[in-house]
Amino acid sequence: MEKSNTQQELPSWYQDTRKKGISVAGNALFTILRLADLPFQYYLLSSGLGLRAVRKLGGTTISSPVTSPATAIGLSPYHTLVFGLAVGSAAKQIYWCLGVADNKFDPGFSTLVAVYNTVLNTLNTLLTLWAISSNRPAFADTWGELFTSRSTVMFGAALYGLGLWTEWWCEVQRKRFKQDPANKGKLCTEGLFGLARNINYGGYTLWRAGYSIVCAGLPWGVGMIAFLAGDFAGRAIPYLETYLAKKYGEHWRQVKKEVPYKLFPYVY
Repeated sequence: MEKSNTQQELPSWYQDTRKKGISVAGNALFTILRLADLPFQYYLLSSGLGLRAVRKLGGTTISSPVTSPATAIGLSPYHTLVFGLAVGSAAKQIYWCLGVADNKFDPGFSTLVAVYNTVLNTLNTLLTLWAISSNRPAFADTWGELFTSRSTVMFGAALYGLGLWTEWWCEVQRKRFKQDPANKGKLCTEGLFGLARNINYGGYTLWRAGYSIVCAGLPWGVGMIAFLAGDFAGRAIPYLETYLAKKYGEHWRQVKKEVPYKLFPYVY
């Protein structure tokens, strides 16, 4: 028989991530690692290291140039956009770490999260350089050509923006809710959290999918949605909801009735 949420045992490492407080070392390490991702992604694109890595792995690289005088940072408009997606994700996550999160972010866990995001970013960067997977339009020497010659680039960028905004704004709303003394001991079901109990995970899934679509097209984006949604549904959400069931009891049961969707509104 399947155990209920309150009967399941949580691993000790997960319980550690739910502790309130601030880890100066963990926050500093996360911030440094996420910032370090940006020159790394730029170097992969601008130096030719990424192209050499693709060839080393047996792939054929794109024929169009990666660098260009058309942009201020010396990359083609397409690869400037790709780099911009890495910048946006780092900015959002650092803001969350330093300005929103209230759980203790220990150095070990913060390193794991930062490295995980760098791995995904690096994979996307390399896919833009592999001829088979790159979503770079054949004609993309200007910003206008970039967004008009291949609709999936525009769609991916829009999905990225929607997901990043959703994850950021729902966390801001929840922080404001918690800061109100009248809401002490309550879970946030207002704003975006009134649409899905883990809408922040949904937002992350969307922007990661949009990032992937810009880099390697719809198949890679769909694969990223399947991977992340599966991970959240099979691991992260069960852990979190087990924790909430034990901590909040009857209030948690009422929240589940009030907000029936777990990840995406009207979907799951």
